[in-house]
Amino acid sequence: MNQTALHVAASSHLRCVYDLGGDQVFSLQRNSRKVRGCPRRVVRIAAAFMTLLLSCFSPIVAGDVAPGEIAFEQVKDERPRFLRLLSGKLFRVNGKDSQTSVDGGKTWQRGGQINPLGLGWKLKGVAIQLRSAKYRGRIVVPFYFGMYGNHPDYTTTDRGGYAIWKGKKILLETHTHIPEMSGSFVCYSDDEGKTWQSCVSAQARGFMVGYFKDGHLGHLTCEEPVVAELKDGRLLCFMRSTCGRILKSYSSDGGKNWLKVQLTDLAMSSSPAMLKRLPRTGDLVMVWNQMSAEEIKRGYRRGRLTIAISRDEGQTWIHRRNLEVSPGIDGKVTQVKPPPLRAMVRGGSGPNEILGEIPDGFMHYHYPTVFLSEDKIFINYGVTPPEGSGTSRWRVFPIAWLYSVEK
Repeated sequence: MNQTALHVAASSHLRCVYDLGGDQVFSLQRNSRKVRGCPRRVVRIAAAFMTLLLSCFSPIVAGDVAPGEIAFEQVKDERPRFLRLLSGKLFRVNGKDSQTSVDGGKTWQRGGQINPLGLGWKLKGVAIQLRSAKYRGRIVVPFYFGMYGNHPDYTTTDRGGYAIWKGKKILLETHTHIPEMSGSFVCYSDDEGKTWQSCVSAQARGFMVGYFKDGHLGHLTCEEPVVAELKDGRLLCFMRSTCGRILKSYSSDGGKNWLKVQLTDLAMSSSPAMLKRLPRTGDLVMVWNQMSAEEIKRGYRRGRLTIAISRDEGQTWIHRRNLEVSPGIDGKVTQVKPPPLRAMVRGGSGPNEILGEIPDGFMHYHYPTVFLSEDKIFINYGVTPPEGSGTSRWRVFPIAWLYSVEK
């Protein structure tokens, strides 16, 4: 996807970057005197040209990089693109199959079909390799399977979530407003992807599903899982749901069997999180849409994107910071109280039950992906307005920044 970034700060610093896709990036940067050796007169002309050019595309408009942040274009070549296995090979998912490379990604050798059952979907960048003694070398890839209603008498147009934006009524939400069910599972390989097994049997037993209050609460969606290996060798799985919280489960046998799904005390809308284990410390880092029930009901289910770390295997999360906050919600809030257990946290459905009026600058920040080098964290996520095409944004920070305390 082509994307353009325009950064303007009070210091008269201006940076325009147009990503042509692949590795083609055009960059223009201005300070008080030069742009990479260009005189100010040339900069003014180039800036005027870039302003015209930017108007032809879908720009990302943001402030200058935050304190401690690193401009992506300066370090993009350091971003790990694939999972590096303990053997030194690179691993990736290509369609239904796994692939490995022994020459740094120049050529790829095909492995087996990852999902033996041939069903379900996965998020990007979620494959991990286990390092604990008993299951060392095992590759684990989390999946989910969803069932979504498609009824002529109960459509997303009739039952979706509507809001007022720029003086007109728009369809803002569709998920959770029609019948949906889902469960999560993992697939794993002990031979670097040549053969694969699943925690789900041929009789469809083994899914992680949302089942609370002895079933009297009904079925909660349980999808878009992310998995991390804990220091004691267990696996922790976080999952998206409609209940206003992250759901979790644990495995003590490398992903073959999973404990009954539990609630966390982490507030999140029906959106995916991203969970990783930091390379040097073994601590966990997570990026997620931390939203209150009240904010979700007003249509802001993806209006805040938060990052935090856990030093106690995911029990508590510290040093919370907001990477993005949409206009219309409190940007100073970094700790959100989760709602009481319920099957659905959502606003009204249909064009006659308006979620509310949202500001012109309203944005969704969603579907984060995290890549880790030895000393940097690379974060990519979608930036989407209520109508029209969205784009993606890269953020890069030193891993040490995750442990610093904002003053």
